[in-house]
Amino acid sequence: MSCDIKKMDIISKLHQKIVVDRVRSIYQRSGPDSPIIVELDPTAVCNLACPGCISEDLIAMKNSFSSARLLEIGKEFQHMGVKGVILIGGGEPLSHPSIGKLISYFGQNDISVGITTNGTLINRYYKEIATFSNWTRVSVDAASVEIFDALRPAKNGKSMFKRVINNMKMLAGNKKGKLGFSFLIRDEVEGDDVVSNVHEIHDAALLAKDIGCDYFEVKPSYRYKNNIAHSLVKYPPNKIEEIKIQLEKLSALNSDDFKVIKAITLDDSLNGVKTKQVKKYTTCPVADMRTLVTAFGVFVCPYWRGKEQFNIGDPKTASFNDIWHSVKRKKVMSWLNPSIHCANLHCLRHESNLEILKIIEFIKDNQEIDTVEEFDRFI
Repeated sequence: MSCDIKKMDIISKLHQKIVVDRVRSIYQRSGPDSPIIVELDPTAVCNLACPGCISEDLIAMKNSFSSARLLEIGKEFQHMGVKGVILIGGGEPLSHPSIGKLISYFGQNDISVGITTNGTLINRYYKEIATFSNWTRVSVDAASVEIFDALRPAKNGKSMFKRVINNMKMLAGNKKGKLGFSFLIRDEVEGDDVVSNVHEIHDAALLAKDIGCDYFEVKPSYRYKNNIAHSLVKYPPNKIEEIKIQLEKLSALNSDDFKVIKAITLDDSLNGVKTKQVKKYTTCPVADMRTLVTAFGVFVCPYWRGKEQFNIGDPKTASFNDIWHSVKRKKVMSWLNPSIHCANLHCLRHESNLEILKIIEFIKDNQEIDTVEEFDRFI
């Protein structure tokens, strides 16, 4: 593929001084004081019923933080020195009734905020998002109401396409942070009543640019296969060819104000990688930098959301500080072996782990490490 579409820049983020200093403290003190980034699921409630949803089982539980506990845990993040929080989910994060207050608290206390949302509820918290969100990425996956309604149907039966687009346009006009249009490539090969959106990739990018988005992100799909989480979907050869044709047209849309980016794993999906993502390392340094907090547990990694053996504590009954420094977390982190436990999944953080391990070797050998000033906390 010769089109000029850039991958997300991960390596340079890891050479920010704030990150290198944190890596050094982890290595020298045998444990970080806190993660840099927390992914937070405020709720497992969602108003959509997307076919093939990878979080379907969790959403069925409808587990959420109480408003009081959600705001309290936000304060705990701030007191521990967490630098950024990504509001994400099993469910739709903006469906939590106190999410506006939480976004405001983070913004007012120097915690960067990222939001991944289906876009249907942006209007409820428009002021907070426009003022404090560093980036808001909306999962749309379509350019037309027909494909949107097939892939992202609402539980109440009403089409949400126009509402999502109008919400994005409203936010684009007054936001301080970045607005992204997320396009997950879907195809009938996934089953579960999934329809193909391959033919709408270019049109969706045009729509994103018209809305006023800062970027359009195209990603491959994942699914559970043979009880393996996050297995990359392998598209049929004819669809791969169609996807590549669509992608070829995207580079012409790049400008100073609009960027087309591709997920790190997109090339692997389209090139039909048949081998596993080889992980020779036996520890996961990224799990010292990032973690996932949900109403049903704190997990060392979002890939293992809901998997009890990767659960390090209950945030409804214990403080985040106590969980992070607990014996249970130490045991799970000592037991976790990416070469074994993560061998069958295609991890977005694989390249990050490789780079952090290089930085650790430089620290061990007292070698100078090239650093850059802080430009993006979302490592």
